[in-house]
Amino acid sequence: MADTDTLENVLDRAREHIDRNEALGEAQVAVLEAALTLFRAGRPQLAELPQERTELLRDALAAVRAATVATGIAVTRAHRSPVAAQLPGTLPGRPAVRL
Repeated sequence: MADTDTLENVLDRAREHIDRNEALGEAQVAVLEAALTLFRAGRPQLAELPQERTELLRDALAAVRAATVATGIAVTRAHRSPVAAQLPGTLPGRPAVRL
């Protein structure tokens, strides 16, 4: 369990300080949840408990899906904002390109 303590602390702090009502905040927390769940699923003692490992992997996949959706919403909102139109490398009606 000690190998996940740092991630658990980071996740706890993120849940306390990040606004999950915003899509970007939800994406940030979901990525941390996925990472912690994947580390838990990778514990050697779960090698002999495939049902438990499978459940953790499904939870991690759900968190990754949530992060993907939330990030997509955040990108759409950022692109539609008046500030996005002022960013270099953007054209009206076209997404920003990052190199």
